[in-house]
Amino acid sequence: MGKRKSARKPQGRVKKTLDTQFDCVSCFHEKSINCKLDFDQKVGHLQCRMCGVSYTCAINYLSHAVDVYHDWIDACESVNASAKAAKAAAQDRDRGDRDRDRGRDDRDGPSSRRSKPYDRYDDDDD
Repeated sequence: MGKRKSARKPQGRVKKTLDTQFDCVSCFHEKSINCKLDFDQKVGHLQCRMCGVSYTCAINYLSHAVDVYHDWIDACESVNASAKAAKAAAQDRDRGDRDRDRGRDDRDGPSSRRSKPYDRYDDDDD
């Protein structure tokens, strides 16, 4: 005689939740960024507990804390890219000024004329 099998209880689904604490890109502390969403005023706030960096952006009804964090990351990258471009432009401008100054030195007179390698071996006098 067999034993009756007991009925299994239904397993509840594990609900996945998104993080609200993130790593700071300014001070590199782990889990120091807190994100808070104010849906009434449609504003997302982000603040680091260690270094005090804060960021605010507009949100909508679909936004989550991770969206505010990634908006902050994108804003940091765009600021860094524009600063890098400005620095490169300043270096190019300085390099151009130096090249122009060198050109003036070369035109000052015959004493500043550079000799070319083939000038030394030119034997047309024969």
